[in-house]
Amino acid sequence: MKQQLLTLFEQAIGRLQADQVLPDDLAINPQFERTRQPEHGDFATNLALTLAKPARRNPRELAQLIVDALPADPLIVKVEIAGPGFINLFVADTAQRQVLLDIFDAAENYGLAQPDSGRYILVEFVSANPTGPLHVGHGRGAAYGDALARLLRAAGNRVESEYYVNDAGRQMDILGLSVWLRYLQHTGQQVALPGNAYQGDYVSDMARDLQAQYGEQYILPAEELAKAQSGLEDEAALDALISLAKLELGEDGWRVFFDCALQTILQGIETDLTAFGVDYDTWFSERSLFDSGKINAAIEQLKASGDVYEKGGAWWFRSTAYGDEKDRVVIRDNGQPTYFASDIAYHKDKMDRGFDECINIWGSDHHGYIPRVKASLQALGLQPDQLTVLLVQFAVLYRGGEKVSMSTRSGQFVTLSELCEEVGSDAARFFYIQRKSEQHMDFDLDLAKSQSNENPLYYVQYAHARICSIFRQATERCIALAEPASADLQLLSGEHERTLLTLLQRFGEVIENAARDYEPHQLTYYLRELATAFHAYYNSSKFLDAEPAQRDAILALCQAARQVLANGLSILGVNAPDRM
Repeated sequence: MKQQLLTLFEQAIGRLQADQVLPDDLAINPQFERTRQPEHGDFATNLALTLAKPARRNPRELAQLIVDALPADPLIVKVEIAGPGFINLFVADTAQRQVLLDIFDAAENYGLAQPDSGRYILVEFVSANPTGPLHVGHGRGAAYGDALARLLRAAGNRVESEYYVNDAGRQMDILGLSVWLRYLQHTGQQVALPGNAYQGDYVSDMARDLQAQYGEQYILPAEELAKAQSGLEDEAALDALISLAKLELGEDGWRVFFDCALQTILQGIETDLTAFGVDYDTWFSERSLFDSGKINAAIEQLKASGDVYEKGGAWWFRSTAYGDEKDRVVIRDNGQPTYFASDIAYHKDKMDRGFDECINIWGSDHHGYIPRVKASLQALGLQPDQLTVLLVQFAVLYRGGEKVSMSTRSGQFVTLSELCEEVGSDAARFFYIQRKSEQHMDFDLDLAKSQSNENPLYYVQYAHARICSIFRQATERCIALAEPASADLQLLSGEHERTLLTLLQRFGEVIENAARDYEPHQLTYYLRELATAFHAYYNSSKFLDAEPAQRDAILALCQAARQVLANGLSILGVNAPDRM
């Protein structure tokens, strides 16, 4: 409908330009907003206000000229000029009801743009270090990232999703060490696990399995461990133990513990995400950047351009030349690449794969990391604007009004799997998505489990289930159901019906706007509004007891509402149940 209005106004401006009332080079971009109050019409535009200055006309005078030049069209039954020059448009009831026929025709594709009609986009999200199970803090990024990818596809974009596996670097070494130390404990060694190692039960479980498999093949006297870290601060002691383990175990022995930890946890992460409704197109290995030489290639390119220089035995990226607050180390003085070096190569690889846009979804604590990554892209001759970084605040979990404490290193956390088991995947996803990603969020477990109108997901799903129940009741009462498209839709003239028709028309606009703003929560708001309108309609009417013609029209409207509720929930990765 907005497109039809746009065409009419473009024709009106064209007429005024042809009559030399308006200059030929006038740039126009009519915007139509739905009005909040019915007395102001169905749509309003501020076109006259935006064109008044370049056209050198009074806004209200120009608004009148535009209205007088509008071609006659059955879509518009009335036009009013309001305030300083707003144009309010009243749309014909027949056009309002056309949305039902559009829904019946498109079904599950209603509201969606043509596939692959937009950009080619990569969405990378979660990408948590495989050092432990995913917890509820990761859940918000998972729900947001997956919903955003689905939303961007619904808006016509070609989208791929990716998980960046940090399977190289110090954190993985710490995990491998933690498993080995637990293994030593299971063999009877009196070995203390450092407080800054990974403490969770999952570490002990992996170590127990390895002890059962290898017996005492990889033991080392406890006194050697104590000697290696003697007199060192916590982090330095941890590094000393890692070096000792690699030396004493050798490459093959070290890989036993490292690979067991990586594969076990990564498999668990993939399983948990699949159960959460998240399936990735690509799992990208950080280690592959080392094996392929892409890290060295990127650093050498930056050295050649003078953007990487040597100081103090280390190599530094000159990120201050691109607006960062300080230069960054890419190669340590021991010759090992930093995490930043891997990220430079990874983001270059993303750009080289031909995406129009690369979206990173990071925790809010990574905000300061954005300038250096964009600086590296600019230094490599790539386009930093092709990288969009969206930040997600971690959710704070509450149970019984009490905050649930979280610590990954200590192993004290609620896993994503446990959350889904307690409240269900649907509730977890919907609750995570229903606020802006960068906003603080308190996740109320008790509310998520409740079957009440205060639970937003329950309220939306119940609207869909209630409509399904209406049709089941019609079947039980042997009511012959007409084809929805053959119903006399002109009978839908009540206030509740007009409200629903208007909301159903907005669905495609909501998808477009939410995708443009990277805000899936806009869709949750819309679904709640649609559910509210339907529940109000249901409570005010006796659907199945109406006269046959009226009943058929009502049921056609109900079926359209059910379809849109299902379509919207599907985009969010949430089920639309038939019964509740």
